[in-house]
Amino acid sequence: MHIEKNVFESVIGTLLNIQGKSKDGLKARKDLIAMGIRTELGPLKKGKRTYLPPAAYTLSRKEKKTLCKFLSEVKVPEGYSSDIRRLVSMKDLKLKSLKTHDCHVIMEHFLPIGIRSILPEKVRSSITKLCSFFKSICSKVIDPAILPMLQKEIVITLCELEMFFPPSFFNIMVHLVVHLVKETQLCGPAYMRWMYHVERYMKILKGYVKNRSRPEGCMVERYIVEEAIEFCTEYLSNVQSIGLPKSQLVEKKEGKNLIGNKIVAVSRVERDQVHLYVLHNENEVEPYVEIHKDVLRGLNPNRNENWIVREHNRCFTPWFKDHIYSKYYSDPTSITERLRCLAYGPSFHVFSYSAYAINGYTFYTKEQDDKSTMQNSGVTVVAEAMHISSVKDLNPKFANLSYFGVIERIWVFDYGKFQIPIFGCKWVENNNGIRMDKSGFLQVDLNRVGYKDESFILASQARQVFYVNDPKSTKWSIVLFSNKVIDENTRDQGDIDVEIESFTRNDQDENIISNDSYIRNDHNEGKMAIMKSIIRARGKGYLKVSIDICLDGDVPLSSSLIRVDDDVGYLKVSLYDNGTCPSKQISVLSSKDKGPKI
Repeated sequence: MHIEKNVFESVIGTLLNIQGKSKDGLKARKDLIAMGIRTELGPLKKGKRTYLPPAAYTLSRKEKKTLCKFLSEVKVPEGYSSDIRRLVSMKDLKLKSLKTHDCHVIMEHFLPIGIRSILPEKVRSSITKLCSFFKSICSKVIDPAILPMLQKEIVITLCELEMFFPPSFFNIMVHLVVHLVKETQLCGPAYMRWMYHVERYMKILKGYVKNRSRPEGCMVERYIVEEAIEFCTEYLSNVQSIGLPKSQLVEKKEGKNLIGNKIVAVSRVERDQVHLYVLHNENEVEPYVEIHKDVLRGLNPNRNENWIVREHNRCFTPWFKDHIYSKYYSDPTSITERLRCLAYGPSFHVFSYSAYAINGYTFYTKEQDDKSTMQNSGVTVVAEAMHISSVKDLNPKFANLSYFGVIERIWVFDYGKFQIPIFGCKWVENNNGIRMDKSGFLQVDLNRVGYKDESFILASQARQVFYVNDPKSTKWSIVLFSNKVIDENTRDQGDIDVEIESFTRNDQDENIISNDSYIRNDHNEGKMAIMKSIIRARGKGYLKVSIDICLDGDVPLSSSLIRVDDDVGYLKVSLYDNGTCPSKQISVLSSKDKGPKI
C-alpha cells in the first residue's frame, strides 16, 4: 500500500514537476553527465541562468492542463473514493492533499486514462504497464499461474522506465516493486494486508483525545468504556450492539428508496413494456413462456423463429392472464398467489424516486446525478439478445450481451401483494456506440442511443458503472466499474474493469529499448534550474543583491531589491520589482553563522 503511494508520488510529481516531489532537477541532470548517458539532457547555460532541456517525460503546460482537467472532471460513485476533483489545483497545475487511498485509486484507474493523449507513445506505454501491474497485484482474486509472468514483466517494465526517467527516480521504493510478486506468493493477495482500515481507526482513536497532555490515557479510558457498554448490551433485549446497524446493509441489498417519493401515472405503452419484461424474468412464469411459443409454432408451422418471437412478445401478456385465471377457476390450489398477481398486472400509478439503494449500490437518476458531487446513474446489465444475420434469416441465435446506459427513471410498480422496482434507462446502441480500443479500454458513445422500446430493466439486475471522459476523443467515454458489491454468492467484482486485466506486454513495444530518443522534440518547454545564492543579512532593511531564482517556471528575477525580516530563526524575503510592489514571498531557514539560504 505504501509502496504504491510512494511510487505514484514520484511519477505524478515528476510528470507535473511538483516542487519537492519531482525527481528531475539540476542535480539529476548533472548525474546524467557524470554517468555519460543522455548527454543531450544536460543543463545548458543561458547567460546567468541554467536551462534544463525537456526530457521524454517532461510535460508542456498544455499537457499539464489536459491531465489536471481530466482529473478535475472525474465524478465517482458513492463509496468509491474521495472526491478526486477536490485534489486538483488548476491554478498551480498539481495535485494536493493526497491520501494513501487517493493515490491507490488514481494510480490504478485514472492515471492510465489521463495520459492517453499526452507524452510520447513509448513513455506512456511504460507508465500504463506500471499502473496495470499494481492493478493486477492488488486484485482480490489472483491466479497463482500468472504470478511468474507478472514477475518477468515488471522487471522489463522497470528497465523500460530506466531508459527515460533519471537515475534519481529509482529510489528504494521503486526497487521494492520487484519484490511484490514474491510477497504475494508467500502471503496471499495484498488487500488482506492493507492498512486502510487501521489508518481510519487511528482517526477514531484521535477523536478520543480530549486532554492533549494525556492522549494515551484518553484513548484507553474511552476504549474501555465502549467495550464495557458493548458487553452490557449482550444482556439487554431488543438492543443493537455498537457499530453499523445490520438492517441498513439488508435494506441496501434488498431495496430501499432514498430520495424523493412521488406517485405518477404511467402510460399504457410503458406499463405494458414493464409488465412484459417482468414476466420474462420471473422463474415461475418461465414454463408458460415455452408453452405459449409451442402453441404459436403449432398454429403457424410455416413461420420462422423470428416471427414466432415477435408474435410471442405481442400477445403473450393477455394469453398468460387468460391461461392463469382459467386454471385458477378450475383448480385454485395449482396457482400461487404471486403467479395470480403477475397475471393480473401492475397498477398504472407507480412510486417515483430520485435515488434507490439495491444490490449494495446506490443508484441515482441522471437528473439527480447532475445535482450531486457523485456519479451514481451509470448502469450495466447482461441480457439475452436475439441475433440475426439478415431479414431472411430463419434461425436466429441467442446470446448474452452487456448493455450500458444511464438511469433516467426509478419506478416501483405495485402488483397488489408485492412491489417490483424498475429502472428506466437510456441505453447505448451496441453496434456503433460501443468499442474496445487497442489499449483495452471499453469506450461508449453516450449520445448514440438505442433500444428505446426496451428501456426498462429490473433494479435487482442492475450493476453500477461510471463513465469518465476520454482525453483522446470528446465523443467517447470510458467505462469503469464500481468497486462496491455486497453479495456473498457473486464472484468477486471489486476493482474489476472491462478492460484487459492481465498485465502483458505487446509485441509492438519490443523495440522500446532500442530507441535512444530521450528528449521531447514536439515542444521546447524545458525549465530553468533553481539557483542557490547566499545572502548575509543582519537585522532588517533593504539590500541590493544579484541573484538568479526561478520558481515554478516563472521568469527569473535578477538584481532585485529584497526586503529582509529576520524573526526567530526564519528569514522572510520579499522580492521587489524596482523596489515597489512585492512579486514573490518565500520563507527560508535562517542561519546565524552563515546567513540565510535561498
